[in-house]
Amino acid sequence: MNKEEVRQLLNNQSSKLFDDIVNSRVLGANNHIRMIGEIMLLTAEDESEKGKNVLYKVREIARFFMETRGQQSRAIYNAIRYYIKGLDDLENAGEREIRERIANRINAYGAEAAKDMDTLISYGVHIAENLDTIMIFDYSSTVDRFVAELGRKRTIYIPESRALDGGRPFVKTAVEAGHEVHFIPDTTMLVALKKCQAAFMGAETVYPDGTVFNTVGSDILAILCRQIGIPLYVLTPMIKVDTRPVYGYNRLSPMPFDYGPRLAGAWDMEAKELVDFRGIKLLEIAPEYIRSLITEKGIIPSSAFFHEAMEYARFLEEV
Repeated sequence: MNKEEVRQLLNNQSSKLFDDIVNSRVLGANNHIRMIGEIMLLTAEDESEKGKNVLYKVREIARFFMETRGQQSRAIYNAIRYYIKGLDDLENAGEREIRERIANRINAYGAEAAKDMDTLISYGVHIAENLDTIMIFDYSSTVDRFVAELGRKRTIYIPESRALDGGRPFVKTAVEAGHEVHFIPDTTMLVALKKCQAAFMGAETVYPDGTVFNTVGSDILAILCRQIGIPLYVLTPMIKVDTRPVYGYNRLSPMPFDYGPRLAGAWDMEAKELVDFRGIKLLEIAPEYIRSLITEKGIIPSSAFFHEAMEYARFLEEV
């Protein structure tokens, strides 16, 4: 099913969540995982639907997001797999059991993920305990919560990430947390970074070798950090691990993206029709640029990440 066909399956409340995801009105893989779960729950709770139809709709919702967002964010793919595990056993089940099983899987994931996130954030706050000035780059719900829970006042530099507007969503949280906030053009990152003691960002996907995938500009930050000796930390739950390259699968694509609406939305000149605004949205940062991955399993140097990643992958197969 394409986007419009899947949207037709949803009620009004679910449709709004669906639109927020596919139109990038809400950012962050963790937010998208939660929202996809909410869409499935709302579908399961819709009393106007028969049990078998609920099962069909949940499967189609899962398939759509696994084939779209899930292809570039392994966290989303893994979480949806968790949500729908066991659904094939419900073909002959009663309506009540179908609804309950779907709800139980989604709620179980949510409870476990919340506990893991609490642990991850505590590690992040610990590593930043003696840092007074930091930079955070490109929106991540994990990094956003990290900023909210830092405790005492810090000086925080937030590059605007102008291509995807990924810096602006951090500002509200940082201001509300009482930090001294500097919102700067991303082209001035180097000047600001020289005033910082560390930089933090999130991740879309992480490979067992410590390679991190994140949005455009992340590689520039990584290179600058290495050049001037500033540690770069990546806050990421283990659910974002993608072990496919270990077994010979191709690496993630750069994720094509049309920047025309963002870069030339206000243009009134005919020339824009002759200009190619296509680019990429996702790229990889090699492990040698990353000081440590901050996860619920601990603060792990990128060079030591492989063992934890493979152990976690085995755990996912069991749950």
